Amino acid sequence: MKKLLMVVFLLLGVAGAGAGYYLFYYKPQQELANQAAAVDDQADKTEEVKPQNIADLKPENMEFYVDAEKLGIREAANLDAFVQRYLYKGEKVRLLEKKNGWGRVSAYFVYEQGGPEIAEWIPLDGLVEQAPVITAEERKKTIQGYIAASDDLVQFEEMFLKTTDKLLNDGSCSPVDFEELGGWVKSTKYADRDVYFIYCGGLKLADKIYLDVRTGEVFY
Repeated sequence: MKKLLMVVFLLLGVAGAGAGYYLFYYKPQQELANQAAAVDDQADKTEEVKPQNIADLKPENMEFYVDAEKLGIREAANLDAFVQRYLYKGEKVRLLEKKNGWGRVSAYFVYEQGGPEIAEWIPLDGLVEQAPVITAEERKKTIQGYIAASDDLVQFEEMFLKTTDKLLNDGSCSPVDFEELGGWVKSTKYADRDVYFIYCGGLKLADKIYLDVRTGEVFY
């Protein structure tokens, strides 16, 4: 009988030890392992999503080219607003803001103390992301429009076209310079020569550019 009781107590001790091992060691260790696995799984998901988030944060394009033959820069985002100046087909422009179909191309400024903030705006429908292709024929037609009121145009049109194109390309003049005068004007200063002039960048004497249509010489 005594031996039987000892065997029973021994079995109960072993069972208790097993239960203690499970409750106080195995189970806590298993829970920690499960938590670590969950953290690793969440980290993997985050890493998978990150490239997509970076792509979504790609900055919006703000650099465009003028696609219209002539695009007015206005003092408000409204087609009825006053036109400050013009941009021409092929010119590159960088926008500072996009708003309701308009692009802001200048900082805000105030004409008078307490007055409203004003900026320069252009319509987005006159812009494209890629530089437009301008054919030689289109270029010629555009320049013909700039110099349509030139003196003796019929006689010297080819020289006027060639020189005007050169002055525009090298930045000496802008289209608005020719539009203000309508083209080349016969010079009375050089009465003994076939010399014509245009103002570029202003209306001062220093802004005068002369052209000898017989030789093609451009001088100041």
